[in-house]
Amino acid sequence: MSPLISILISVRDQLALTQKCIKCLNDTLAEDFNYEVLIANDGSTDGTTDYLNSLSGRFRVFHREKSNGFAKNNNWLAKEAKGEYLLFLNNDAFVKGNWLHPMLNVFMQKKNVGFVGNVQKLCNSNRFDHMGVVFSPYGNPRHYGQGFFTNSFKGEIREWSAVTAACCLIRRKLFLEHKGFNEEYLNGCEDVDLCLRLKRAGYSHYVAHESVIDHIKGATTGRKDRNEENFDLLMEKFGIDIRANESVHDCILHAKTYLFRLFFRPFGINLCKYIHALLIYSRVCSLRAEKD
Repeated sequence: MSPLISILISVRDQLALTQKCIKCLNDTLAEDFNYEVLIANDGSTDGTTDYLNSLSGRFRVFHREKSNGFAKNNNWLAKEAKGEYLLFLNNDAFVKGNWLHPMLNVFMQKKNVGFVGNVQKLCNSNRFDHMGVVFSPYGNPRHYGQGFFTNSFKGEIREWSAVTAACCLIRRKLFLEHKGFNEEYLNGCEDVDLCLRLKRAGYSHYVAHESVIDHIKGATTGRKDRNEENFDLLMEKFGIDIRANESVHDCILHAKTYLFRLFFRPFGINLCKYIHALLIYSRVCSLRAEKD
C-alpha cells in the first residue's frame, strides 16, 4: 500500500470546474493509491456548497463562512490532513493519465526534496504553461515554457528554482515544520515564497516531466486582484537575494521563455526586457559555442 496522500483543494464558486476536477481525481486514482481529499469551501455563493455536501467516502469538506484565500485555507487543511504527503491542487487543474506516480517517484530518487511539481498545459490548447519556475534579471518569477508546443525536458526529473502550487507535492512534516504558506500573500506568490524559504534551508524543487496535466489558470474569483501587492511583498523579502542567485542561475531559461512570448503574446512584450533577453540568450549561446 502506498503512503497516505492528502489532496488539498481550496474552492470558491466555479462549480463546474470543481466537479470536473473531482471527476478527474476519481478517474485517475481509483484504488491504486491510498488517499484522502480535503476541500475548503472558501465562501462560495453558487451551488458549490450543495455539491460538496454530497461527497462522501474519501472526501472531507470544510465550509468557511468568508473568503480566506489560498494560503490560509491550505495551511488550515494541512493541519487537518492525515497523510504523509500533501498534494496541493487547484480546482481549475485537471489531472489525467499516470500523473501521480512520477511525482511520488521523485522522493525515492532524490535527496532533500522540497516541492515536486509537474508539467501543465493550457486547457483546450496545444500550448504548455508550466514546466518549472524561473526568475528574470529583475527578480520576478515566470513559468518556463509558457506558450511552448513541446515539452523541453520530456521524461526527465529536473530541478527548478520554484514550482507552481496549482499542482504540487510535498511531505506534510516538512510543510508544517516551515510554517506552510506565508499568509501575508493573498492568492499569489505564496508558492514562490515557500519554495525560496525551503531552498535556503537546503531543499531542492523538482518537476516530474512525465506528469502532465491540464490547467485553465486563474479561474478563481479574485485570483489576480492582489498581483502587484503580492509581487511587491515578495521583492521586499527576497528581491536582492533572488537577483544575486536565482536570476543568475536562471538567465538562459528566462531569456528563452521570454523571447518565445513574441509568438503568442506579442502585445505583452516589454521592448527593453525583450532586447535584454535577446542579448542574454545570444551571449550565452556564443560562450557555449566557444567552449565547443
